[in-house]
Amino acid sequence: MDIKDLLRPIVAQIVSMINKRVLLFISGGAVNLKDIFETLASMNILQYDVVMTESAKKVIPEKYINSLNGKLIECKEELTKAVREDDLVLIPVMTRNTLSKCAVGIEDNLVTTGIAEALMMNKKVMAVSDSFDPENPRNICLGFSKNVAYNRFILNYKDNLCSLGVDFIQGDELKKTLKSKFVLLNNYNDDLSMIKEEKKEVVEVENKDKSKILSGVITAKDILANMGKSKEIYIKQGALITPLAKDYMDNNNIIVKYY
Repeated sequence: MDIKDLLRPIVAQIVSMINKRVLLFISGGAVNLKDIFETLASMNILQYDVVMTESAKKVIPEKYINSLNGKLIECKEELTKAVREDDLVLIPVMTRNTLSKCAVGIEDNLVTTGIAEALMMNKKVMAVSDSFDPENPRNICLGFSKNVAYNRFILNYKDNLCSLGVDFIQGDELKKTLKSKFVLLNNYNDDLSMIKEEKKEVVEVENKDKSKILSGVITAKDILANMGKSKEIYIKQGALITPLAKDYMDNNNIIVKYY
């Protein structure tokens, strides 16, 4: 098989993974910021367009924004373009103020305007509820959940946005949710991290074509380098095969033999 034919499925899968963009709308909340931004930064193959309220610019530590693979949007034209073109709209920090404005259709800054445009375009919108949720443990600890009537008042706004298509999640669900939205992308990202951390042990197999037993984290590159003449590959029991490597083997009818 020509090398171009061997590489074509690998290249196609990599191309499908890159340049995924997420539009972030950030208001000036303070609950679980560290964990939320660490999660966003850990998805380092994703690219972010970032829109912030003036309050957010004052209260969100600059280091959190700088940790993202992001571009700050500060004009209406760029905002609308991002709403139209980005793969996902995410509100990782949503205050009660932004929640209530969006729920009644108020557009008085780039964040509320962008969220309204995303809803009108029927884009997929997700929001992290930690900063406004009266049931969040941090808000309870701070004493912000003592007024039951006010809690219902806030949760009614949440229900309004749910009815318009917004999906709400908690901060500790963010990583799992992003993985589910970009599963191949994130698996590839995790594979890269594991490859850097773990040395692969390659053991010679006593056979006529000098094939090898692969162990550790096995990539598509390993498959190409060690495939036997009969399109067989030898893998140690318990080895981890990356999604790209598995797809390559499936697409090219490569036989796996475990040792």
